[in-house]
Amino acid sequence: MVGLAGLAGLAPAEAACPGPALQPLGPGLWWWPAEPGDSDAHNRGHVAHLLLAQEGPRLWLLGSGPSPAFGQALRCQLQARWGPAPLVVISPWPQPESVLGVAGLGAVAHWAHAEVARQMAQRCAGCVARLQARLGASASDLGPGDPVRLPDQLLHGAAGQLGPWRWWRLQRSPEVTVTVWWHVASGIAFAPGLLGDGRAPDGRDADLQDLAQATAALPALPGLPAPVRWLGAQGGLQDGDAPQLATAYWQALDLAVNQALDRGDSGEQTPATLPGVAAAVTAGPWHALNWQRAWRQAEPRWLQRSLR
Repeated sequence: MVGLAGLAGLAPAEAACPGPALQPLGPGLWWWPAEPGDSDAHNRGHVAHLLLAQEGPRLWLLGSGPSPAFGQALRCQLQARWGPAPLVVISPWPQPESVLGVAGLGAVAHWAHAEVARQMAQRCAGCVARLQARLGASASDLGPGDPVRLPDQLLHGAAGQLGPWRWWRLQRSPEVTVTVWWHVASGIAFAPGLLGDGRAPDGRDADLQDLAQATAALPALPGLPAPVRWLGAQGGLQDGDAPQLATAYWQALDLAVNQALDRGDSGEQTPATLPGVAAAVTAGPWHALNWQRAWRQAEPRWLQRSLR
């Protein structure tokens, strides 16, 4: 697991546990902050924030990390601080870095939206293989067997409440469902799969039009108060306008791709900036990949329009 750097603030029993340090985030809410960027041997796949809420004696873990070994480290920290407190795990979307740790947490109630659970069953085998390749020398964290544990408790519908969380279902693509979670006590809303660290979000495995639509829908989620503080998959807390800024990026990207198609460009040259988008946003690591994906998705639509 990740080394013990940053564990100095923990109690001695917790400091004896491996893994990244649990940190306070808001009233009744803690987190394990993610490493920036993509999974590799050094970060061991810890590239997606995990949140932990307490309600009475029960702990609610949102996301479980990238591997059974990571889940074992989480369990060590939880037991060191809270003893045998009942634990509920929620898998927010079918991203391996967010859902594979549950296999190392022992006997827990495991919740997910029914669509997320179905997509985990369909996609996880291929996702695990890709994650294993990215982890390289740290791939042993995944263990010798199947690291996938499918949820045994299912949510249905477009919105609801589970323990200390309100939740909403949105689509990253027709094949990828994401769930958004608002922690009532702290006022923090968590949108993994939709928001990133304030720079260009990660558009891999997404239909970018669906992703833009879902991101634009965040401020108007029914029952979500305004303003809220937002947390994406990586990075720190963001102001209430984070969804609008991310939506503006997707809209500017789509416009730039279509203008380049109209000019007859090849699409090989990624623009360093986009009109109306801060340069710091396009300086993020995903911008060039997003440009390529936007081009591949826009080109068939552009050809259809040009043939009419």
